[in-house]
Amino acid sequence: MSETDSSAQPPASAGGLSSQQQLDRLLKDMRAALSDDAGTPVEAERESHEGASVSRLVALRQRAGRWLTSHRWGMRAWLTARRLLRRPVAAPQPAASRQRETFRALAEPTLEEFLSGSARLSFDRPDRPVVSVLLVLYNQAALTLQCLRSLRHHELPFELIVVDNASSDRTDELLARLDDVEIIRNDHNAGFVEAVNQAAARARGEHLLLLNNDAVLLPDAMARAHALLDRDESIGSVGARVVQLDGRLQEAGSIIYADGTCEGYGRDDYPSASEFMFRREVDYCSGVFLMTPRALFESLGGLDTRYSPAYYEDADYCVRLLLAGYRNIYEPGAVVLHYEFASSGNFEAAARLQADHRRTFSERHAAFLSGQPVRDRATRPLARSRPDRPRLLYIDDRVPHASLGTGYPRCRHMVHELVALGFEVTFYPMWPASESWADIRATLPEEVEVMLPGGRLDLQSFLLSRHDVYWRIVVSRSHNMQFAGDAIARIRKRLRDFELVYDAEAVTASREMLALELAGKTLSPRRRASMLQAELALAGQADQVIAVSEHEAGLFREAGCKRVSVIGHALDQEITPAGFEQRAGYLFVGALRDADSPNVDSLVWFVDEILPLLAAEQPDVVKLTVVGDCSADIRQRLERDGVHFTGRLDDLESVFNQARVFIAPTRFAAGIPHKVHEAAAFGLPCVTTSLLARQLGWRHGRELLAADDAHDFAGHCHALHEDETLWTAVRQRGREAVERDCSPAAFRAAVESVFAP
Repeated sequence: MSETDSSAQPPASAGGLSSQQQLDRLLKDMRAALSDDAGTPVEAERESHEGASVSRLVALRQRAGRWLTSHRWGMRAWLTARRLLRRPVAAPQPAASRQRETFRALAEPTLEEFLSGSARLSFDRPDRPVVSVLLVLYNQAALTLQCLRSLRHHELPFELIVVDNASSDRTDELLARLDDVEIIRNDHNAGFVEAVNQAAARARGEHLLLLNNDAVLLPDAMARAHALLDRDESIGSVGARVVQLDGRLQEAGSIIYADGTCEGYGRDDYPSASEFMFRREVDYCSGVFLMTPRALFESLGGLDTRYSPAYYEDADYCVRLLLAGYRNIYEPGAVVLHYEFASSGNFEAAARLQADHRRTFSERHAAFLSGQPVRDRATRPLARSRPDRPRLLYIDDRVPHASLGTGYPRCRHMVHELVALGFEVTFYPMWPASESWADIRATLPEEVEVMLPGGRLDLQSFLLSRHDVYWRIVVSRSHNMQFAGDAIARIRKRLRDFELVYDAEAVTASREMLALELAGKTLSPRRRASMLQAELALAGQADQVIAVSEHEAGLFREAGCKRVSVIGHALDQEITPAGFEQRAGYLFVGALRDADSPNVDSLVWFVDEILPLLAAEQPDVVKLTVVGDCSADIRQRLERDGVHFTGRLDDLESVFNQARVFIAPTRFAAGIPHKVHEAAAFGLPCVTTSLLARQLGWRHGRELLAADDAHDFAGHCHALHEDETLWTAVRQRGREAVERDCSPAAFRAAVESVFAP
């Protein structure tokens, strides 16, 4: 679509901007507020729009919560205080309530500016449109112009079919300025239902898009909906995240209750809150924006004219899709701004029409409604999705980006497999960080609900708010199991019958013992046994335990755990192509945020004791690339000639394709060193400590080289870096070991054996 104007620019307002420019700025601000890249957690977003006194209250609440929840006796006091101090839900910002009025006030002069000039709106009319956009008009020309202009942001090949229901305002003048648009003019107001059916009868596109003329499409809305329909024939319709022009949410999918009433999920809440930012199956999505296959629409007879002129026709259509075996999908990435009730005349008339059509709908779909939930606030977390999917809560430290290491790649793979198994997964981070939705979705599927900001302090109240939702609760890592296990135990009788799964990820007691020994402390056998027993006892609260290796699974079985399974790691990546001569230097990958972490200890040991030995053997400066989050203090401590810090990288292929040797000089650790798996999979032979070799079950001189003495470690590094024959042999055997130990098929089978509904 394009807009051409041979005349001068429209007149500017006193402030120097035309009405259209002011509207564009308003819409740009709203798009920014709703952007998937607005990486502020919901709680912080709410606080940023409220007064300083509220911010101080929130800070006081958080400090009190941290202190209280550090003591068992304080948890109950904290929960009581939290209920008293919780703020009511309100509009996201004080100015939001004025946006609707501002939009209308600017839209009218914008229409005047457009019609007083010679501009035209031209739409491409492809021979084979992918989508047919069906637009029904009844007056509201100013809003229609904004809807039409919003279609400029969509490059998907579409045709536009407009039905004018005998508008009496300046709609006819506006339509005269459109090029390559099919226009149907009715001599009376036929209503939305009949007009849509008229337009659909003329459509040529593979899919139909029902679109209200008082809606503004944000970029990619049409493409996101089409992509879902295009790849999955079981989907019958796709709806959008609909946001009111006052900044509040109108709907994130809609619920149909047993009495025939309908509710837009999340109405009047924050549009970018976590609950509304994941894709899911729903009862229906409203006709404000509804995309459906044209052939399917025709096979069902289009919209039912019993709901003329409007209301309940979209719910009826989606129920008929469900009864025919298709799914209705809510797609949060498709965003629409909606004026709402612009064409109905007034709220009272719309309410009367809805009541009449509700009776018709209830009579026609009595059997369907008998299986729907009763309308109640407590049922919303269940009712928001179709009820035939098992629901699972996954608790871990944070969103499991693969670049973070320390078990997060395994967690990420597990969540992906759980979604593939059919679970509706909620991911709850115990230590929330500022995350953009773009980064989150690069790690976790669109179908996963990610509860931001999450956090330990809100876990118990979150569980109570979802008391009847989850079939399984998975808690990962021992420190989370200690905290979450206590919280769950206190309220378990108030929750539905569920299975608690403890994913140990790694038995950390052994790591702590090694760290203490490296610090010069001597541990008695009794102390060692006590530390291990304390950690294994955490599993006593769980119905099932998952270990990362057979060795650690044996520890849990010896401790008396009855149901213990093993889920290792999965890797499926191509070997990097560069040959021996095309590579140089050493590579280290790992987060370097905490001074007492295994990664920091290992790199300090390498830089202080091993790197000088390597430098003595090589005439050139030894090149070491360090990849991972790194605090400023640690970086300053480790900086040397030839040591290059990249920071966190989401794509590691290039650094693995440039280095010749991977180093993992880890002196204390637990679980499985997956970064060695990853290096070998990329085709980079490794030098590790004997500790990591034992954890992997790999042999020195075959799948890797291993040493615990600085001189031996340096010697192995130098040999592997300079000897092409040795390098090639270790590379090949390491790759074979990864293919054996990290088979995606075996990982998938292990997850299915534990979690299959």
